Amino acid sequence: MGFSFVYCVVCGCPFDIPPAEEPVTEDRWKSDDPLEDETKQWMCRIRLIGATASLERFATPPFRMPKNESRTKGFFLSEPADWAITDGLYFRLGQDPFRVLASAKDSGDVLFPLHENCLIILQRAIAWRIGLTPEPGPPVPSLVRAYKALCAQYARNVAEKARLSKKTGFYGSSDYMDYGLEFEHDYEGAREFWASEGWTATRGNEWYCNDPIDISHLARFLSGQVQETIPSKPIAAVDSAEEHTGTAVNVEASMLDSATSSGLEALPLEIWNHIIAFLPTTSAVLQLRRCCKAFASRISVDQQFWLKHLREGRAVPYLWDLRDLGETKNDQVHPMVLVELSRRDWKGLAQSLVQRNITIQTNQGPLESTFWSFKNRDRIFRLAQRLLELPVD
Repeated sequence: MGFSFVYCVVCGCPFDIPPAEEPVTEDRWKSDDPLEDETKQWMCRIRLIGATASLERFATPPFRMPKNESRTKGFFLSEPADWAITDGLYFRLGQDPFRVLASAKDSGDVLFPLHENCLIILQRAIAWRIGLTPEPGPPVPSLVRAYKALCAQYARNVAEKARLSKKTGFYGSSDYMDYGLEFEHDYEGAREFWASEGWTATRGNEWYCNDPIDISHLARFLSGQVQETIPSKPIAAVDSAEEHTGTAVNVEASMLDSATSSGLEALPLEIWNHIIAFLPTTSAVLQLRRCCKAFASRISVDQQFWLKHLREGRAVPYLWDLRDLGETKNDQVHPMVLVELSRRDWKGLAQSLVQRNITIQTNQGPLESTFWSFKNRDRIFRLAQRLLELPVD
């Protein structure tokens, strides 16, 4: 039933890794059977996306309408799908096989396979983009638009394949477009390892297949990346930790005397905190702070600000699960612990994350796997962002 292998249209990685036929060597993955590794099992969790009107075109008779988990009219999001190496370009929903990566001639609709975790990251990228502009003009980022962008990319692939065939005079099968969608970004390196007999598993490319969602010890790993810093001003302990953790940022009430201030500067602390709480990202807060002197004087961007925004997933778009960063709980923080945390360079960590300057030494035990999963999430999030920027026609 079709070709022997197919790859995810978001991350470019496979949906299964065959067990090694030869003994494990230094250049291969650590396990003879990669799917015995918990960090690789995510690849077997698969979804299909498409257009409901064209599903029958990709089904093997008799057609039975599969369960649709999308609430958007006309858009199809499958329940978990199954795939085996012997299935080629057919994925099973229940007992029914559906052909992927083929176009309905009258509509241009295509049924695409992707990892469930890649779908989660794509949805996160959409939410982040919407949050950057609370009232975005058209086109509004959405799964439907991402699907249309994939269909348009498929059409461009077909045209490019025809051009290459005409140029070379060879119209038989080639590896271009045989296993998945082709992009100029080559899935940031993953495309290099595509093969008809399966993913070419080497130690150097194992990280592409590490779980990008369920990352063990992520907060602990990133906490270890933080450098000590000396605050520009001494930070005194406070009577209540709530003053530091109950608001979106640490607003210094003592900076201005409301009795002698007027206008924005005279607004009570609670109103300032309420305004800031509605801003979805760190960049939005910083932009507001640059608007006028009143905002700049009332909004304190200190190390606690950066720590809180990192924990809340507002500083770095692909990191939304750092509630334990700094190894403390926001609602159980002793004031002196907050003082110690504020002496660490959380702003520097945020900058390193944005600039992708996070590294790890070899032989770090479980944290080495954490680093590879973290790196893979960053890669897939960037690919999702690029997908959302593609033209849909």
